[in-house]
Amino acid sequence: MNVLIVEDNADDRKLLHYTLEFHGCTVLEAHDGFEGVSQTRLHKPDFIISDALMPRMDGYQFLRAVKADPDLASIPFLFHSAVYTGDAEVGLALSLGAAAFVVKPTEPEILWKKICAIMESAAAGQNVATPSSINESEEHFLREYGRIIATKLEEKVGELKQSLALQTRADEELRRLNEELTREIAERQKAEKTLRAQEQELAAIFENAPFVMLLLDEGRRIHRANALASSLAGSPVAGLLELHVGEALRCIHVLDAPEGCGFGPHCQTCVIRQTVLDTLETGKSHHQFDMSLPHSVNGKEQSLPLLLSTTKVIVADKPMILLSIQDVSELKKLEAQLLHAQKMESIGTLAGGVAHDFNNILTAIFGYGDIALMSMSADDPLRQHIESMLQASQRAATLAKDLLLFSRKQVSDRKHVDLNGIVRSVEKFLFRIIGEDISCTIRLDSGALPVLADANRIEQVLMNLATNARDAMPAGGSLSIVTERILLDDAFVAAQGYGAGGMYALLTFTDSGEGMDDDTCQQIFDPFFTTKELGKGTGLGLAVVYGIVKQHDGYVTVSSEPGRGTAFRIYLPLAMAAEKEGKAVAMSKKPARGSETILLAEDDDTVRDMAVSLLESFGYNVISAVDGVDAVQKYRDHGDKIRLLLFDVIMPNKNGIDAYDDIRKISPDIQVIFASGYSAEAVHQKAQEDANVQAISKPYLPSSLLALIRSVLDK
Repeated sequence: MNVLIVEDNADDRKLLHYTLEFHGCTVLEAHDGFEGVSQTRLHKPDFIISDALMPRMDGYQFLRAVKADPDLASIPFLFHSAVYTGDAEVGLALSLGAAAFVVKPTEPEILWKKICAIMESAAAGQNVATPSSINESEEHFLREYGRIIATKLEEKVGELKQSLALQTRADEELRRLNEELTREIAERQKAEKTLRAQEQELAAIFENAPFVMLLLDEGRRIHRANALASSLAGSPVAGLLELHVGEALRCIHVLDAPEGCGFGPHCQTCVIRQTVLDTLETGKSHHQFDMSLPHSVNGKEQSLPLLLSTTKVIVADKPMILLSIQDVSELKKLEAQLLHAQKMESIGTLAGGVAHDFNNILTAIFGYGDIALMSMSADDPLRQHIESMLQASQRAATLAKDLLLFSRKQVSDRKHVDLNGIVRSVEKFLFRIIGEDISCTIRLDSGALPVLADANRIEQVLMNLATNARDAMPAGGSLSIVTERILLDDAFVAAQGYGAGGMYALLTFTDSGEGMDDDTCQQIFDPFFTTKELGKGTGLGLAVVYGIVKQHDGYVTVSSEPGRGTAFRIYLPLAMAAEKEGKAVAMSKKPARGSETILLAEDDDTVRDMAVSLLESFGYNVISAVDGVDAVQKYRDHGDKIRLLLFDVIMPNKNGIDAYDDIRKISPDIQVIFASGYSAEAVHQKAQEDANVQAISKPYLPSSLLALIRSVLDK
């Protein structure tokens, strides 16, 4: 049987040790309750014998700690104390879960029989002491414990008075001296106890501070260091003592200076040295001073961002400096990630605005160019020039579309699809893109990975990543495409500085190509940023990937090192429920003429003039407005003959959607076609909810607009 003795009296502890070893027990020892808790948790003894009154943590507190731990609560606990005040003390011990309370001195054999009886009861499942529910109250425990201690003190004082009363009058002077001495001792003990408590508190604060704490002497050498200092320095605390700060923290300049810390060419400008010296000389404290330390980690130089504070203190009548250092590497990393996300958001907003204006210009070019073609004969020598212009404009429209994808202004047709199915559908195309000199392995998750996504957009992500991997391996290599189900927890969110936890589908593209440095990785998703030669890339491939993933409420990360390849990881939220698919609006491919009246609202003069010219050339009557407010007023004036609204979405004073909502209050069944430089989410939502709403994206071909107008009017 393993028995733990918790006793601060060495003689009593030794006697118990001999008695228990004589009966074949394995004996463990602890000097007080704190050590008893540690030994109990470490060894889980079969039986515990504890004194009641001990320094630091007494028997009652130790008993409470044991019984509060579910793994230790069943261990039988016996009080063995020389201080006994009566039934109240025993009652408190039993109410806290003790099996028995034995008063010292006790014959060893009697004590052994008591232990055996308790163990037999415990083995039989009988008389297992459990804490009383009422004594679990902290207030009750403190009240009972205080009353017992007060009783003991009263008894001691009574005994002292009784002994003093027995002395003769001849001892009066001696008694007076003894009383004075007693008071002095009590005051000194109280002062020492208070001092010890303060020292313990300060030591606890120093040791457990959430940042590096160093106590420096007047020579700027380390007199004391806490555990975090040891962790940051990569050395035991004892190895840091008597070192200068730069030596302890492995400052690169110190390692290169034979003179040591404080004497090298860089030391005169060292922020730590200057701050410590200023505090020593002036007594002025410095708080949260921002600096960067050239730091050596595993033989590699790193710039370690720090916040340092200094305070002058007096220790043992000697001036010292309390230096606190906080490693803010993670904070700086999160700050950089936040700034990067804000930069990407700003670039996206700018890209969306540029694409919107660009599409307005292209709409006019497409419109006038198509109108010109309609008026030309098939053998007109200028026809080829117009067609070449329109082809170039189409490439420009594709570029604008890529910008919209990056800025997430392009509405996607998201449905519930299996990510594995999308990868399978483009597998052959991926092999064609990367070529024969690159080996490609595709490993898909064994189960379906349902995501709410636009399959065409996800296919574009796969194509762009495959193209990027191919260009990174001009001499051949290997590409791995893996899908899996993953749980993003708080640790991921904390590490990335953004995101929401939950189940995600993870798509990983890993190539063995040239790789990238950190600076390139920071810019890799910026639009028009490219590492390729001039003319070999638009710089929008990965920007489009970023925009599409963000549009799908996902996240994309990149990890790479020069010469060690690159891995792109795309996280898409897993979806559960199915979604109803809407029906596409069928459009006539061949434009037809009409005679209806159309209210056109467009703030761009060139686009408005082109649209008016186009519609009137096909027989329509057109009432034009320059913004939403003008359009509502024009409808109030001519609403009886207007059959269709053709509105731009983004206009000054009042946008197209708000203008349509106002007009619908006058004519609930009026039909509208929204045209915009980017597909607004609000338009997409209205088109799904309202059968009278249709949409066309700029730039549009006149034939497409005319076909859509005719299909709407003929319904």
